[in-house]
Amino acid sequence: MGRLVRFLIDTLLVLLLLLLFSLIGAIVFPALPSTNASVTVFGRNIILLLLPGLLMAVIGYFLGRGIRSIKSSLEALGLTYVSAFLVGGVLALFTVLNFGYSAHVNFGWLGTSWYAPLFTIFLIGAPITLTFLVG
Repeated sequence: MGRLVRFLIDTLLVLLLLLLFSLIGAIVFPALPSTNASVTVFGRNIILLLLPGLLMAVIGYFLGRGIRSIKSSLEALGLTYVSAFLVGGVLALFTVLNFGYSAHVNFGWLGTSWYAPLFTIFLIGAPITLTFLVG
């Protein structure tokens, strides 16, 4: 039961991090569904809004468990950097595929240089990865 509670806490932290990134302009959340919609449509739209955060939490959980099981510190460090790109890349994939109610990465957040989108993906993925490494 302890692992499930810790996973739920980490999932809430991921959603809070996504909200924080939306406040500083790195991520753009779509508008919430309208309140005059039917209950089933409203519920489905809210679930679709939370789906990217839950998917990133599941990926981060498994990557964090794998990194903590590695004994060599150099391998763990390399896998941590790769995991940060992977977790941020999941959200970037939602943006590129233009899913409806998912959060979209603002690739121009850091500027127009060639490395800005990659650095944005890394900056979004690194705190989420660290959430699951500390826990």
